[in-house]
Amino acid sequence: MKQTFRPGTKYMDLVANAVMLNNVADMTEVISGMIDEGLPVTPELVSRLSPCTRDHIRRFGQYALDMDEHPAALRPRALPIFAATEK
Repeated sequence: MKQTFRPGTKYMDLVANAVMLNNVADMTEVISGMIDEGLPVTPELVSRLSPCTRDHIRRFGQYALDMDEHPAALRPRALPIFAATEK
């Protein structure tokens, strides 16, 4: 079955996925920091979070991009709260 898309739709999907990936990386870093500080973080609390938030995105704003500056590589890691529940 052939699907038809409006021009630019696939690019909007790409942007949405990039925003969600960035949100997941940010959320993982914050949650890991909270755990390291000894704050109570449970699977129930984390399950209520969503990487689909976009309030911090300036949809029509201007962004200053330095194409010579490369971000640090992602460091995938499991959150310890889930490792304990999977045993």
